[in-house]
Amino acid sequence: MTLLSTRSDGFIDLAPADYRATVLCTLQMTPTIWSIHLVLEGEKEFNFLPGQSVWPRFERDGQVFTKIYSIASCPSLCPEIELCISRVGWSSNYMCDLKPGDTIDLRGSYGMMTLDAVPKQDIVYVAEGSGIAPIKSHIEWLFQQENPPNVWLFYGGEDPSEIAYHALWKDLASHNLKFRYIPLVMARAGEEFEQGRPEQAVREFIKKTDSLLLDICAVESRVDEIKEALLAYGFNSESVRTERFCSF
Repeated sequence: MTLLSTRSDGFIDLAPADYRATVLCTLQMTPTIWSIHLVLEGEKEFNFLPGQSVWPRFERDGQVFTKIYSIASCPSLCPEIELCISRVGWSSNYMCDLKPGDTIDLRGSYGMMTLDAVPKQDIVYVAEGSGIAPIKSHIEWLFQQENPPNVWLFYGGEDPSEIAYHALWKDLASHNLKFRYIPLVMARAGEEFEQGRPEQAVREFIKKTDSLLLDICAVESRVDEIKEALLAYGFNSESVRTERFCSF
């Protein structure tokens, strides 16, 4: 499978560029999380690595603002992308209120917690809320490749209504022995969900941390808490990457 387009000189071109995005559809997945599907057009073909982001531009009170949003879809769908957005501030309200056919200017792609090849090590993903976005892109891309590693997804919310893509993860786990999905909520909610925080569940389900990669994405106030707990459990700091999101 070709991940990215190649220039005539043989090099992959990932330099950010400006695009006009047209809304294809929107879907409210949880009380606070929305899925927004866009198609991008510009002078340059849009490409991205799993885990990268785009910067939509907004105008408010005569000023232009930008905010970064991780791409939740797989690069193979380009020039279409999906954004997974928590409706928690004025910019996210603007994005979630977009209707099919609306347009917005954006720039991309950007981001560091990416995949440019299939890792040799097994991977543990920890996400909360819309922090699932870049991790979804990772997982979908990995399971399009030959011989992906073993993957664990520990995904937490306050209650089951806050777990986005729950049916998708269940289906993937039921059809692929290399994928293990552990959804977590703070309140008891039946057999499908474990109780507690993701970092607590990692300690219960993962018995050996040697050679494991760990990627964490959550709201800003939780990322360091999760990371410190898992480093204390035995994960190697050189194998841990984090990404955080904030609201406005």
